[in-house]
Amino acid sequence: MSRKPRNFHSGGIYHVTHRGHNRLYIFENDLDKAIFLDSLRKILREATGHLLYYVLMDNHYHLLLEMKATPINVIMQRLNTSYGRHFAHAYHTSGAVFGNRYAVEEVSEADYFGNVIKYIAMNPVRAGIVQNIGEYRWSAHLDLVQKKDRLVNSQRLFEILGRTPEKGRALYLEMIHHAQSQPGPVPRQKDFQIKRKQQRLESQLVTFLASQGSTVSPEQIQSEQKTAQIVQLRRDFACQAFTQGYTVNEIAATLRVCTRSVRNWCQTDLRRVGGDPD
Repeated sequence: MSRKPRNFHSGGIYHVTHRGHNRLYIFENDLDKAIFLDSLRKILREATGHLLYYVLMDNHYHLLLEMKATPINVIMQRLNTSYGRHFAHAYHTSGAVFGNRYAVEEVSEADYFGNVIKYIAMNPVRAGIVQNIGEYRWSAHLDLVQKKDRLVNSQRLFEILGRTPEKGRALYLEMIHHAQSQPGPVPRQKDFQIKRKQQRLESQLVTFLASQGSTVSPEQIQSEQKTAQIVQLRRDFACQAFTQGYTVNEIAATLRVCTRSVRNWCQTDLRRVGGDPD
């Protein structure tokens, strides 16, 4: 079965992760890590695009790349081929160095950008290699705090974080301090997407009530009141939202009613689309 093509676009920011074959080491020592970064530096010099963050672990690596003219898949193919040759020559191997396919996620939610940096930065801390991010050599963090542009485009990173390099750097340091002082699960991008979609649906409720010329407020719609007018407005909004692609669970959460009610209100549309979209 052929692989599904990946859709990269200029201006996109991508979190790329690649592991060793069967989770074996891809870096046996510090020299390997230095050679990998040197290869990455040369490739980025010839290609367009910005490296915004990175960390190298023994059996995998993380890169945060902003794509320009050169597609991410081209950069990755050049990088893995170049380093693969080094590894095969240095350790007299002939098999695959890396696992099947690198994982890639576009960072499309602005609120998620800082979280993905914290997630990457905390890798050596979570692995128990160091207690403090600043103690780990093979990460973008030291270059950033020491104001060096060895590999990471710090100016671009800080601009994305805080619009200006000065504000961005201050936000970065605050963010890293928070990650270390309050370690825990980092929210996924999906969490931000769900939250944004829910906020959009709640805004639509306000617009819907205004379009009906109703004096009923969103708070009344979301309350336990069950007057005929309020129940009808809930029903009409639920059906409208469902036809726009929102799920029964999302509508129920916005109206603060049970999913059974929403299903009953939207049952005609549910039959038309062939079942519950939850």
